[in-house]
Amino acid sequence: MSNHFHLLLRPTGDATISRIMQSLLVSHTQRHHRHYKSGGHVWQGRFKSPVIQHDEHLLAVLRYIEANPLRAKIVTRADDYPWSSYRMHGLGEADELVDSLITYDELSPLVKVRRRKWAEKVHRPMEDAKLDAIRRSSATGLPYGDATWVKRLAKRLELDLVIRPRGRPRKAEQRSGDYSPNK
Repeated sequence: MSNHFHLLLRPTGDATISRIMQSLLVSHTQRHHRHYKSGGHVWQGRFKSPVIQHDEHLLAVLRYIEANPLRAKIVTRADDYPWSSYRMHGLGEADELVDSLITYDELSPLVKVRRRKWAEKVHRPMEDAKLDAIRRSSATGLPYGDATWVKRLAKRLELDLVIRPRGRPRKAEQRSGDYSPNK
């Protein structure tokens, strides 16, 4: 994408998403400035890192990411976009930077079927409700998964699941104690 990117990361060991993103963005910014002999910000805003339930929700997010260039009409086929994991998941091309989310035996006859079905799925438009839910999670950083899982995770991590408007509440709302995110 020309103005943003999506990463589906699973930190291991002591790594955190914040540290991974800091390292990635600082390195990229330095290379960008060296190449273009420039300075200042390259990226705007803070990244969002919602937790994703490790089931069909994770596959839905992967599908959302790999179909993004199609929705943006940058390409007509997902395999035409060079900056995507689709070529690995949909075509089976090796990529040392991408670790597959799906473990499978390369010798299995089911691998070709799985890739063909994945290709069909990525090229089929996603349901509006699923698109909206993924976008809401991405925009807010709130967990993405089924309602029971999200509530259980929020309780365990003491997360507030209320989406509030950006900025501080108006002074009148603060004084009256009548602040509501739906106003």
